[in-house]
Amino acid sequence: MIKHLLRFIVIFLLILSGTYLVHTWVLDFFSFRSNAIIINLSYVFNAIYGLVLISLIQILRNRFKDQIGFIFLAASFIKLGVFVAITKLSSMEMDRSVFLDFFIPYVICLILEVYYISKILNNLK
Repeated sequence: MIKHLLRFIVIFLLILSGTYLVHTWVLDFFSFRSNAIIINLSYVFNAIYGLVLISLIQILRNRFKDQIGFIFLAASFIKLGVFVAITKLSSMEMDRSVFLDFFIPYVICLILEVYYISKILNNLK
């Protein structure tokens, strides 16, 4: 269990770091207007939330094996709400021009989380 979780964490952080580097490089290369604070917040928030969520599900997998999918779905909605609340409370402007700055790390993390949770659910059968 710990070995699989540690391997996921390393892969998760490597992929997210690579995505961050490519994302910021593309913005700089094409001189797109971007908000570095939102990009950094987005990647850090999604990484921390994703790692905590996966670790929590890994710990609770035997106790709530029939509810893991619902827990993950609810946690994904909560993730969006918490991020919007953080940006509103810190007076960051979230408009259409910075939508991709949040959406790209969110989708990357979501894909990796779904993949790992599907492995957990397949191992429970």
